[in-house]
Amino acid sequence: MKVLLINPLQENPAVPGPPKTILSEGGIYPPQGLLHLASYEAKRGKHEIKIIDAIAEELDYSALEQRIVLEKPDVVGVTLTTLYLGDGYRVLKIAKKISKDIITIVGGPHVSLYPKQSAELSEVDYAVYGEAEYVFGEMLDRLQQEKVVDDIPGVVSKKNSDKPAVQLTIQNLDELPIPDHKLLPYLKYRSILSKDNPVTVLMTSRGCPFKCSYCPQAGTKLRKRNAKLVADEIQQCLDLGIKDILFFDELFTLEHERVKELCGEFQRRGLKFRWHIRTRIRDVNKEIIELLAKSGCRLIQFGIESGTDRIQKLMNKNLDLQKVLEVVRMTRSAGILTYGNFMLGSPTETKEEMQATIDFAVKLKLDFAVFAITVLLPKTEYYNMGFAQNKIKEDFWEKYIKNPMETIENAYWPDFKKEFLEDMCKKAYLQFYFRPWYVWNYLARIASPRQVMTHFHSAKNIFFEYTKKQ
Repeated sequence: MKVLLINPLQENPAVPGPPKTILSEGGIYPPQGLLHLASYEAKRGKHEIKIIDAIAEELDYSALEQRIVLEKPDVVGVTLTTLYLGDGYRVLKIAKKISKDIITIVGGPHVSLYPKQSAELSEVDYAVYGEAEYVFGEMLDRLQQEKVVDDIPGVVSKKNSDKPAVQLTIQNLDELPIPDHKLLPYLKYRSILSKDNPVTVLMTSRGCPFKCSYCPQAGTKLRKRNAKLVADEIQQCLDLGIKDILFFDELFTLEHERVKELCGEFQRRGLKFRWHIRTRIRDVNKEIIELLAKSGCRLIQFGIESGTDRIQKLMNKNLDLQKVLEVVRMTRSAGILTYGNFMLGSPTETKEEMQATIDFAVKLKLDFAVFAITVLLPKTEYYNMGFAQNKIKEDFWEKYIKNPMETIENAYWPDFKKEFLEDMCKKAYLQFYFRPWYVWNYLARIASPRQVMTHFHSAKNIFFEYTKKQ
């Protein structure tokens, strides 16, 4: 069978977010889920499989339709995210418009939240609930033989959507093949954080056992890949001319022995590359930071989120803010760039607490900071809190996912006006980035002329976007 896996555009968010200009400045990253799925199926060699990344290839819906017509697929697979469900839905509609005989299969984070509702969308034939590598090939084999697939564990359809769905989880990640980055338009991926492009994203583990109040994917078992297989994938990326690698594990430094194993393998193999990680403040110390720096890590992204103890507790992060200061200082001293994520607008948060978070971000002397308006995402503690306190009267996410061509009027804590939160977010960016210390610090730590030009262009766009009259 001929299979197209499609990464949809992100142009129609469920909740109006940052301007598209701002989002585009951050970079374009490869769709990891589709890459792993395609790599597994390509190794089986039973079906012809391709990935279309509409974002990286800058395909509008008309151009995407032309590509699908040209490819003449038997199956179209689409990854769905809840925030951009409308874009995935538009791709499915295009596929069925081209031919009702095209079999549509959906997967991704949205299906993990709403397996039954995903399968019940009119343009969806099948939904795969969870990690799909193992069952996807079996589905294709049966579909080619015109056999029933509804009884495969993890597969949800309109025929069986009334039954409890079984979520698929792969325990031994080493059984999966090394992702083949040549299946993607790998030269098109870039990041504002990188020294040189192209970049890629790589996972050394899956899962996050912690339960932050704002996260719909909280509380999943951590599973790890063998360090030698990770190093093999890195070598393949370097052979393709990829310059920077962003490890998108949620918790890269959770287990220190694991960090030592990975870094030891990188050094043993003589892998010379720039890499970035995401991790928690609690899970690093001076020894680990120095090891990361010695092994080529050049940026650490910390999920700090709030600069007040009360909101830290409400988020169920419970970070010690003094330790945050110490860890960021140690990281900078080791020559590693620092990046902080922050959220504004948690339930019951006051304007003064939001300002305290902005001030804390400035005090930390971070190299990069991102400020996001807190969205009450589905099936989170924050969302449940809204119902418990009678702040939310209607399950607006349930309503949206049944009609994803519309948007949600307000997915923020109801006490806040959208305009107020947007003004606070704008203030955060202007206060953090447009100050003398930041400019001089940036000039002292720049890595390449390309970065200077890229960052200048982005800063100009952000400044004009956030200061223009609405």
